[in-house]
Amino acid sequence: MTKNVLLTGGFGTLGGRISADLSKDSEINLRLASRQKRQPPSWAPKAEVCVIDFENQTSIKQMLQEITHVVHLAALNDYECRAEPEMAQLVNVEYTRRIVEQAGQNKNLRFIYFSTIQVYGNNLNGVISETSPTNPRDAYSQTHLDAERIVERAHSTQQLEGVRLRSANGFGAPMSPDAKIWQIIANDLCRQAVETKKLTLKSHGLQFRNFVPFTDVCSAVNHALQLDKQQITDGLFNVGGRKSLQIIQVAELVATRCEVVLGFRPKIEKPNETPDSAPPAFEYSSAKLLATGLILNSDIENEIDSLLQSCKNWFKFQN
Repeated sequence: MTKNVLLTGGFGTLGGRISADLSKDSEINLRLASRQKRQPPSWAPKAEVCVIDFENQTSIKQMLQEITHVVHLAALNDYECRAEPEMAQLVNVEYTRRIVEQAGQNKNLRFIYFSTIQVYGNNLNGVISETSPTNPRDAYSQTHLDAERIVERAHSTQQLEGVRLRSANGFGAPMSPDAKIWQIIANDLCRQAVETKKLTLKSHGLQFRNFVPFTDVCSAVNHALQLDKQQITDGLFNVGGRKSLQIIQVAELVATRCEVVLGFRPKIEKPNETPDSAPPAFEYSSAKLLATGLILNSDIENEIDSLLQSCKNWFKFQN
């Protein structure tokens, strides 16, 4: 059955990858929301682009006209949220509320909200599942949790089919070099490899993080669009990599793949420091989502290879 999918944030970092993935599906009519007038991007040439003014309810209504599925990514990133918490509240929470309220007028609409592992807090340990307590520690995680609750309420009252995806640390090549993603660990390291031929860590690198390739994130979003209604249950799902890694392990992996892909092995440099105590390991469980039939490739090496190749094409060595 043909799906009319609205993607907000489709010109962004992850949104670009998701829109490129969805545009390959002949059963999906893709609409991209943008705050400014644009042409369809090269990676989704058949997509319809609509201009949205989140301050105008009529504009939101027009954006949702004939839409059967929404993938809502539009939000400030973590750095922007910390710099402007009031703007984060407006964009991440209030704009989500306005879309959800209007989306509830469309019969049987499915609303997929993209959230973050950070709602569980910092210094994670043990097994983190959907039943683990939340503990947001900043404007980024708090506003995502607040927006989640808006979707959750609409789902529980059957205004729409609400799916909330709590993603681990996504990484991978964006669709263009000007994407706001080069501050995240894996992407930063790959760019460093090309521009400086060394990998400089800002800390001891013993902290654990869960890294999920963008390829798997795209698969999870597509799966959520196709998911049988009975499998949604409460609508909350973690999306993570197969296992958590220390930052130093990721740096070593980038160095190894750089030797294979680009022909040199960058030196790893880090501060000569040790933590007061060993950072805890943790497991980020995607078992609930996998139980619905999703198969994640979780091939970190392939994602790093693609990212390194993109960095080689976009960036140059700086003496």
